[in-house]
Amino acid sequence: MSAEKKSYKSGEFLFNDGEPSKSLFLIQKGAISIRKKKGNTTIEVGKVLAGEVIGELSFFDRLPRSASGVAIIDVEAIEISFVSLDKIYSSVPDYLKTIMAAMADRLRKANDTIRQLQKIPD
Repeated sequence: MSAEKKSYKSGEFLFNDGEPSKSLFLIQKGAISIRKKKGNTTIEVGKVLAGEVIGELSFFDRLPRSASGVAIIDVEAIEISFVSLDKIYSSVPDYLKTIMAAMADRLRKANDTIRQLQKIPD
């Protein structure tokens, strides 16, 4: 499997909202802010810490990144390409692929709903 250890300094982006997805990240050390653009600014929608994974949603639906990920302290991560994961995923039973795709679809829809709710004035 193609996995590459990467380091990011505080303030460096692992990926940007809207760009094509080609890999996921296993965070070994540090913390990442997950951010969305809102007008001329960005808002933090979550944090990812050591022991967690980011970018997995795009593995299942192959859509562009739904947010940006920026290191908030120095980060060490293992980046795993989708190409290498595809080799393993090809042996997964079809029913399990259907379940994972449904979960990815629901999460994308939930993200869209949250974005719409954020636009509603109080």
